[in-house]
Amino acid sequence: MIICELVLDDDERGPAPAALMGLNMLLETRSGHNCTYAEYRGWLADAGFGPVTVLPLDAAGANAALVARKPN
Repeated sequence: MIICELVLDDDERGPAPAALMGLNMLLETRSGHNCTYAEYRGWLADAGFGPVTVLPLDAAGANAALVARKPN
């Protein structure tokens, strides 16, 4: 599984592009927000995926790629 996204730090204070996108989503939807690394790790673990590797990105729509795989 590869997830490319604007991910919030676990303290939900940044980085700025992810926090601003979360604010934008909150304004435009009923309960939208950006998610943290811990939230993604938890969901992936619950779905049976192994350790998550975080690859930093410098792109307009993503600051990280989270990579995980299910064991065979």
